Amino acid sequence: MPSSSLRDFFFDYEPQDDVTSPADYPYLIMLRHLLSVISSWPLKLIDPLDTDAIRRRRIWVFIQRSFHLVLVLITFVGGAMYVLLHMNSMSIFELGHLYISLLMTIVIFSRITTLCFSDQYEAIARLFLEKIHLFFHKDYSEFSMKTHKQIHRISHIFTLYQIVAMIGALSLFNLTPIYNNYAAGNYERSNIKGNVTYEHALYFSYPFPVSTDFKLYILANFFHWIISYLCGSWFCMHDCFLSIMVFHLWGHFKILLYNLDNFPKPSSKTIFTIEHINANLFCEMYSPHELIKVSDKLKDLIEFHRNIVSFIDKMSDVFGPMLLAYYGFHQACGCLLLLECSQMTADALIRYLPLTIILFQQLIQLSIVFELIGSISDRLQGAVYGLPWECMDTRNRRTVNFFLMNVQKPVHVKALGLADVGVTSMSTILKTSMSYFIFLRSN
Repeated sequence: MPSSSLRDFFFDYEPQDDVTSPADYPYLIMLRHLLSVISSWPLKLIDPLDTDAIRRRRIWVFIQRSFHLVLVLITFVGGAMYVLLHMNSMSIFELGHLYISLLMTIVIFSRITTLCFSDQYEAIARLFLEKIHLFFHKDYSEFSMKTHKQIHRISHIFTLYQIVAMIGALSLFNLTPIYNNYAAGNYERSNIKGNVTYEHALYFSYPFPVSTDFKLYILANFFHWIISYLCGSWFCMHDCFLSIMVFHLWGHFKILLYNLDNFPKPSSKTIFTIEHINANLFCEMYSPHELIKVSDKLKDLIEFHRNIVSFIDKMSDVFGPMLLAYYGFHQACGCLLLLECSQMTADALIRYLPLTIILFQQLIQLSIVFELIGSISDRLQGAVYGLPWECMDTRNRRTVNFFLMNVQKPVHVKALGLADVGVTSMSTILKTSMSYFIFLRSN
């Protein structure tokens, strides 16, 4: 690929006119490759008539996902065994490092079991890529096209940011112990075969001496880089894909609000005669021909709103367990990360500060992104009431009343039906993490 094309691929934020599918946009191409590494991109059936090819493809994907599941189980067991064997000889800071790794493994396990092996996840992901994406709604009006371009730019920049943040965090996390080993002279020829102990980014109970044998250390270090990359992908790329869905839902709500605010008004005034006071009353009312169009317009708006809410309900069903486990992870891990950073040494800050910032940023970012849905859906009540219902006949007024009842409560994605995913839950987690951190520091 020429350098100019490569530069346009990453830094051209405008949607291209020759694109025929949302999956061809650069930010979804990047996301597709990164999610494919962890077998989380929705299965694409090339030829629905070729059942043998479909079956072979599904078997291969199942093998990939099973590999990830076994790998996570092995790393969890290895990490837990290391903690049990060395618990009495480690400080609280060293234990905190290991506990963070184990908690992240638990979150990844929850995502593999609730997403990768779930047909519902594949169904909702394909529904987004084939129907909900604003690519399929951009030609409805000038405002729809404007909103599509805005959401495209946000999604593209957001995806690039997530990728850079993920690579930066896992690089610093793994390069810090390498530098510490270098600074301690552990890589010098005289020490390679000597009695030295190598520092690792991750610790597992290996059946061979990876901390004293240089060749085994190299192999273990390579394995730790792979685990870190997969872990970062499980965290950041799933959050990125979920956030992109929310951005497009936000765009749908913007289009719905615009259509409500620009609902057509009656074209002429109608004269009513009030006989007992012998007076004429001028009132704007829709004509019989306009009332037919008003009825169709209201049905389209209600159907549009119903489709958005239906997709959000499906998101709650599919991603609810993942989000609950994610919030639980931040509740338990936030105070541990703050505890590690409180050492205030260069080594601790280089290793844990970027990880702390990234994970807290992931929590804050995901909560704020989901809050977009609640805040914009809260405006629907006023927009529906602002429709010119007083100019309609009884039948259409009943339709508006039905629409108004449906938009009374703001729409939220729920974490397993227990809590709304948004700023309120986020602030509670942050406050609790700070309280636990202060408690640990005081003991």
